[in-house]
Formats: sequence, structure tokens, C-alpha cells
Amino acid sequence: MNNDAVASSTPGRGYKFLIFILILIGIGAFLIFSNPFARNKSVKTLGIQVLESPEDAKNFSLQDIHGQTIRLSDFRGKIVMLNFWATWCTPCRKEMPSMEKLYERYKDRGLVILSIASGEKTKDVVHFVRKFKITFPALVDTDLEVTDNYNVWALPTTYFINREGKVIGKVYGSRDWSTNTANEYIENLLSS
Repeated sequence: MNNDAVASSTPGRGYKFLIFILILIGIGAFLIFSNPFARNKSVKTLGIQVLESPEDAKNFSLQDIHGQTIRLSDFRGKIVMLNFWATWCTPCRKEMPSMEKLYERYKDRGLVILSIASGEKTKDVVHFVRKFKITFPALVDTDLEVTDNYNVWALPTTYFINREGKVIGKVYGSRDWSTNTANEYIENLLSS
């Protein structure tokens, strides 16, 4: 009788284990498919670090190259691409023309690009902007206050901020922002 009891209880354990595994698979699928950025191939291809718990973007106030004061909070309700760079930075120089293409393509749909020249003088940034024909706002962070506040340790560094003013992703190093992959990422942000 003991052998029969053991034999009849074994299928029950196997069934419970199978149910447990299916639940785990279901939870994993839910987590992946409930987050549009986790399933977005462009995030992985571009090397964007997605913040699982978006953080409030630190507000700042800087002057652009025309002497106008720009505040991050002025762009609440838009998608903001916040790029830290420098005129001497070769990867930054390489990246800027593709950022300009991205800006031209999406500025009328709600994309804002704010470039922050870290540790630069206004005259050097003016020269750079003219040379590379940049039309998005170039802000000057001469004393590195905003750069330090965002914990930028490498140039270029780019943060993505959603319409609610939360940092949702970041990228270290330069990218070609004119690719289909970059367009897919921005389209995803703009449609969310």
C-alpha cells in the first residue's frame, strides 16, 4: 500500500512543479511585454541603459550661446534628449551632425535636444555651432555645475527625459543618431 501511495503522489508533485514553471514564464513574459522599452530592439542596439525606476530629472538653468536663459522645466510635456559634450571631444564632433538630422526630423513632433557644453567658454561653443550648423539649443556649463549634478564622467553622455520630466534612459559615448535604429527609438518615445 505504501508503494501505491508514493506512486499516486508523484504525478501531483510533477503537476505542481509544471504549474510553478508556467507561472514563472508568465510573469517573465508580462514583465518583458508590459515594458515597451524592454522589447524594443533599438534600446539594445543603441546601448541605451533603461532606468527601471525613472528618476526625476534635475532641473537646471543655463544660458545658451545667445545669452538666453534656458530651464529644463520649460520643456515639460516634451521628450528631451539631454546631451553633454565638449568642443575638444572627437566623439562629440562625430555625433553632432547625426543629432542635428534627428532634431530636424522630430522637432515638430515634440523632440527637444538640449546640448550642454561642459566646461566650455561661450565663444568656443559659438564657433563650434556655426561650423557644424547646429540648430538645437547649445547651452554653456562653464563651471561644470550641471555636468557634475548629472554625474557625467565621460563625454559625450546623453540622457533621455520623458514628458513627465523623468530620466528614463542614458547612453555613454557617441552614437549615429541618424540611423533607422535611432529613429525607431525616438518614434517609440514620442508615441508613448
